[in-house]
Amino acid sequence: MFRQLLVAYNGSAPAQAALLEAIEIARTGNARLTVMTVVPQPALWALGFGHECPVDPDDFGDQVVREYQGRLDAAVGRVPHDIPVTKLLRLGPAAPAILEEANSGRHDLLAMGSRSRGDLASLLLGSVSRRILRDSRITVLSMASGHHQSARPRRQSPTIKPWRRIRDTA
Repeated sequence: MFRQLLVAYNGSAPAQAALLEAIEIARTGNARLTVMTVVPQPALWALGFGHECPVDPDDFGDQVVREYQGRLDAAVGRVPHDIPVTKLLRLGPAAPAILEEANSGRHDLLAMGSRSRGDLASLLLGSVSRRILRDSRITVLSMASGHHQSARPRRQSPTIKPWRRIRDTA
């Protein structure tokens, strides 16, 4: 039975599905939720540094943080009032931030979405979910993206992979 659930949330459809699944697990197991969002740090070159910069980097950073804080607040707002929930907002690369929290000893399950880009795209672009599945010391529930056109996401079946099994097959 899981008692301390961590949800890595980025606002995507798979992350929303992972949040809904974590809410159900928390409800049935009388567990606590922690919903976490990681704000990426924009690369300086993307803002035009080295040339005339059209954007004030400090102002842009504040706007990005507000956007992610809004996503986090909306996610926590979906959690029923009878389930204890904590919000976490971190800055930096997503995978290391999520892994640091997941491996802190405060959680026994990590629920997250996965975009399922495929092997080549993941190789070229990197995959947060793959790194977490590989390096997490707690059980990971990964919700893959659906391939449907519905405006309302359908309930998806979770993939739960204990970390030992992942390490044994890698």
